[in-house]
Parts: sequence; C-alpha cells; structure tokens
Amino acid sequence: MAQKKYSHKQMKKLMKEDEVATFVDRTIKWGKENKAKVYGIVIALFVSIAAYIAITSYTSNKIEKSELAFSKATEIFYYKPKRGETSKYKTKKEQYEAALKSFKEIDKGNFTESVKLRAKYYVGVCYLNLNNPGEAEKVFKEVFDKANYPLKTPVGIALTNVMVNTGELGKAIEIVDELLKQDTIKNPVKDYELLKKSKILVKQGKIDRAKEILNQIILDFPESPFATDAKKEKENIS
Repeated sequence: MAQKKYSHKQMKKLMKEDEVATFVDRTIKWGKENKAKVYGIVIALFVSIAAYIAITSYTSNKIEKSELAFSKATEIFYYKPKRGETSKYKTKKEQYEAALKSFKEIDKGNFTESVKLRAKYYVGVCYLNLNNPGEAEKVFKEVFDKANYPLKTPVGIALTNVMVNTGELGKAIEIVDELLKQDTIKNPVKDYELLKKSKILVKQGKIDRAKEILNQIILDFPESPFATDAKKEKENIS
C-alpha cells in the first residue's frame, strides 16, 4: 500500500495531535509512579483523555464530511448524462449555476480549510464557464494569495489566462514569474508556464525575449510535448 503523503499543513496538525497524545501518555506514567497523589488529579486526567479523543474524532469526522461535500459538488460540475439518458439539467448554464451554488456553500460552511480553498478555486472556474471573467479573476486572486503548492499552480495558470484575456499582460507575467520561482517538485509544469510566458511576451512585442524563453524550453525540457510547441512558436515569430 502506498504511503500517504501529507502537506506541510497536515503535518503540522498531526504533530500537534501527537503532542497531545504524548502529554496524556506522560500523565498516565506519572500517575503510576505517584499513586498517593493520583486521586486529586484523576478527574483532570480523565478530562484530558476525553478531550484528546474528542479532538481526534472531531478532526477525522470533519475531514470526511468536507471531502464528501467537495466530491458531491464536483460531481455536479463534471456531470455528463449517459448515452441515451436525459440530462438532469436543461442547459450547461443551469449545471454550472448548480455547481457554483454547491461550491459557495462549502466555502462558507464548517469544512476543512483545504477543502474550502479547493472549492473556492472551483467557484472561479464556474464563473468562467458562466462567462463572468471579472468575478472569476477576483476569486482566483484571493485563492492564489492563500494557496500553497501544488494547488497554487492551477490557480495561477487560471488567473494568468484571465488576465491575458482582459489585456493585463504585465500582471499576467508577474503571476507566471512567481510560479516559475518554484522547483519542479512543487510546480511540475514549468515547461508549460515558460511557453505561456513566451506567448505573453510576443503580445507585448518583446520578440527577442520570447525567443530566448522558447530556446530555454527546447534545451531544458527536450522530452516535453511543450518543446515541440516551442519549436513551432519559434518558427511562427521568426
């Protein structure tokens, strides 16, 4: 069975829970070694144990509840009727509006911060599908400022695309540059981001700089499908 990978935030939470468990274990050990003093603190000890159990149980239940709510919302977003089956929704607009409502409820509800942030990202995607780039950009900016990698990568790319489409080329470059600062472990699509940056530079009329970046993709990522795209882009602007 593959080992579960935890984010930095999850590790911090697990460490805090481990500290509570260690405290309880040490208290029990002390009680065994100091039986004469135990009676006076036995109630506090039971309260500590009960609190620890309640905390871990609540955390586990909250995670399950959060992931289930997120799963149901994404089912709405990605829903497709089976062949020959009538769709639940009269139009795609109605479907995305239903998904938007579900993701907003998660964002405002009593769910884990990880799930709420992912739901917020999908709120932005729903706005895009509902042809509301202004609201989408606001949401993506908020999520981008809060998110850690790897979530920050798709959010940053979505935000970049919106900014390019609205003519905010300088700001789009800034977002891409922030993504490019990360290594390929946290940010595995640097080849795509470099290609995106080159296209923005072409729109700005910075052809020479765009060519430099295209050459970088071809040299640094020779096996990437984006290296092929980079070669085509280079031919188009030569």
